Amino acid sequence: MLMNKEPAEDGLVGISIRGNQLRMAEVVLRSAQKYISKVASSEIKVPFDFADIRKRDNIASITQEINKLYELSGFESNKASFSLDSNEVLIRKIPIDFPLESTDLREHALWEASQVMINPLEDYIVDFYVQNNNPNDENDRILILVAVRKIIIDYLKEIFASTKLHLRGVDVDIFAAQRVVESTYDFSHDSKVTLIDIRDHNIQISVLFNGFFMEQAIEYGNGYPGDKGERNDFLSRMISKEMRRIILDNKLGKSVDDMEEIFVYGDNVDEGMIEALVKAHDVNLHRVNPFEKITLEATPVDPDVTKHPEAFVASVGTAIKGL
Repeated sequence: MLMNKEPAEDGLVGISIRGNQLRMAEVVLRSAQKYISKVASSEIKVPFDFADIRKRDNIASITQEINKLYELSGFESNKASFSLDSNEVLIRKIPIDFPLESTDLREHALWEASQVMINPLEDYIVDFYVQNNNPNDENDRILILVAVRKIIIDYLKEIFASTKLHLRGVDVDIFAAQRVVESTYDFSHDSKVTLIDIRDHNIQISVLFNGFFMEQAIEYGNGYPGDKGERNDFLSRMISKEMRRIILDNKLGKSVDDMEEIFVYGDNVDEGMIEALVKAHDVNLHRVNPFEKITLEATPVDPDVTKHPEAFVASVGTAIKGL
């Protein structure tokens, strides 16, 4: 979304780094059909973290890790798209209830961005898109504003400059996840859909409904349990509480059961937590599998692909965007 050149014709490698976990998925296009040719992951020595972005030694280390996984896994495409962690990105939803031409819309988007930035606007790359909020009123629209610091994009470009891959696009994990869900599962435009990303330090909840979009990250805080069983109960209660609050605040219903579909994905999804949510709510709940609809051509060597396909949502999602 933030940087996108012309679509690749032969294939594209989607890459995500969250913490110390590097994941890559190669999607190829054959006879107008998309296939996932290879998927792989590895633990890297240094994280892709904004706090460490000025440490120049990290660039060589991450470059080496990407090249190593690329070669060992037999990836073939030389084009890549990178999915940024949304913790590193500013996302805002802004109502627009008056008509704007395309030039005026961009000026308005930049003005809105300047109102929420800590640093000068020129320090950021700003992108946006518009959604209709009300199908019966073409002037009732929502501006989805996305901004990332230029230093992060420059850091990415330096990393890929010494890899075997050409960086063709920069995406955001939350949009990559929505792309996977929308292309994998069948639900109508007016279905109330929730996506829940289970992360190391927080959960991120996003909602899709009739063009409506919102996202919110909720930190675990000091009460996050170390015991696995207690952690599953903690997460299921936290998700239920925060979803109910979001539903009430946005007038989407009265309870979690008013949502029609819930999709769970991320690095820390556990079956015990899924079971707790299923018992607590009368709603269709899915553990996202990005390989369910797009054919995975080769049997994956990495056991995590089979055991935890939901962890590969961002890498697959950013790859299918490029094709």
